[in-house]
Amino acid sequence: MKGLLITNNQERISILEKTVSINTENNNEEQLANYLQDLLNQHGIKSEKLPFAPNRSNLITSIGSNESKSILALTGHMDTVNSGEISAWKNNPFKLTEINDKLFGRGTSDMKSGLIAIVIALIELHDEKISIPGQVRLIATGGEEKGQLGAADLLGRGLIQDIESLIVAEPSRLSNPTGGKETQFAIFAQNGVLDYEIVSHGKSAHSSMPNLGINAIDNLNYYLNQQKQYFDDLMKHDDKVLGKIVPVNSMITGGEQINSVPEYAKLTAKIRTTKLYDADKIISDLKALIDKINQLPNMNLEFKLLRKLSPVITNTNSKIINLVSKYTPEFFDQKITLRTVAGTTDAATFVSENQHMNIVQVGPGNESSHMVNEYVNKSAFINYIDFIKKIIVEYFKN
Repeated sequence: MKGLLITNNQERISILEKTVSINTENNNEEQLANYLQDLLNQHGIKSEKLPFAPNRSNLITSIGSNESKSILALTGHMDTVNSGEISAWKNNPFKLTEINDKLFGRGTSDMKSGLIAIVIALIELHDEKISIPGQVRLIATGGEEKGQLGAADLLGRGLIQDIESLIVAEPSRLSNPTGGKETQFAIFAQNGVLDYEIVSHGKSAHSSMPNLGINAIDNLNYYLNQQKQYFDDLMKHDDKVLGKIVPVNSMITGGEQINSVPEYAKLTAKIRTTKLYDADKIISDLKALIDKINQLPNMNLEFKLLRKLSPVITNTNSKIINLVSKYTPEFFDQKITLRTVAGTTDAATFVSENQHMNIVQVGPGNESSHMVNEYVNKSAFINYIDFIKKIIVEYFKN
């Protein structure tokens, strides 16, 4: 039925319950997009699905004035990580379960609670016929957990370049180890990302005659020692906002059998970059290091770029952050704490097309994201809906 109002908190929770029941573990976002599109349509709000792979879609909608040049966007992703071993969960991860003011289920924290809260906020503002003299754009993405695939597909569609401010509804709360209230943070900066591979090419030989071969693993190990020295030097210097880079050697593979000299070995690494040492700087330095090593006898190393994302940094005196800081006490009974994080969100992809928008990450989720027995605090979810409604209304007053 069109115009059916969301009249109480239980109805809000029932919408979250439905979305948790839809399995979107690194896939199947189209089913959730269909549900959200139907929900929006029931309230007279048109939306557009934008497929980017089989069974995978983004969803775009807006309320307010489509003619306005003042655009506030809100974004969240529809996919979740894998639930892992189901038997390790206390409850069915795809059935929302309430225990002691906590709502358990896969994606409750990261980040169906944040996504559904902003969807409900838009629906309620629309149904309440609140005048909004600007455009509020909802961007629901797929594929965020593995490569930000949906966000990347939105580039070049005219949906990002005109955004003035962006709220990312990703988790930004931490539980209190003493049992008190969760702490609400607003994240104004996040590290960039550099993912790459180093491939070592050798020559196979029987293990009884290693002198006839070239050991790719040994050569990769030599490179690793040189790379460690390079990163140790970089970590002596702090970026003024994001601090030190965070380098991690994530995977190493090599060799085929125990009785052969390995002709191939590969390192896969992830670097959380900063403005001081961004991806381009590190790529240039690592390629120079490889060129130097390859001058040595029997060395044949190769650099392969997998992905790079820029750091995201917003002025802490921007309008959107000032509003978030101003109204957090009203809805969460505490002052907001501004902080940076090493992790990335879809904002890192969006900023490649719009470096002028102000971005803040603030959401109802917490550090139980990706864990067994993931949950969101029920009151945080409910209060976040009203918080977002307030931010939207106040944003367009000036």
